[in-house]
Amino acid sequence: MENNNYNNPYTQLNDQEPYNRPQPPFRNPGMTMATVSMILGLGSIFTMFTVYLPLILGSLAILFAILSKGYGKKMVAAAKIGIGTAIGGLALVITVAGTAVGIIFSLSKDSMVQFGQAMDQQFEEQTGMSLEDVAGQSYEELMRDYAELLGK
Repeated sequence: MENNNYNNPYTQLNDQEPYNRPQPPFRNPGMTMATVSMILGLGSIFTMFTVYLPLILGSLAILFAILSKGYGKKMVAAAKIGIGTAIGGLALVITVAGTAVGIIFSLSKDSMVQFGQAMDQQFEEQTGMSLEDVAGQSYEELMRDYAELLGK
């Protein structure tokens, strides 16, 4: 009887050599690090208002994206997304923090003291304790000291 399995790619021509064996799918070795970079980059944007986390997550995202590239290879899309979101998250945090510092520095002495009183009142309403008892100094005194330090 004749063997008519020549159309089946998984059959063998003879017992010694395989005929057209299926190849395993190609996987980029840096794909895992690129995916981690993308997740950390997105995390740096979503944790923007925590101030410290985006700095850590964004820095790690950039590092993993660069490491995922390897030697002389092109960067995969996930790594590019990771770098983009990390840089975006870092830029947003720096912008928000810079704006907050700029606003505080532009306030007059009376405005700074009023801001300190409002922060003391809010802390006491939320915790039931005065900030002076907890930290040893009230926010109002702290803002008054900053105003004097700035020469206002």
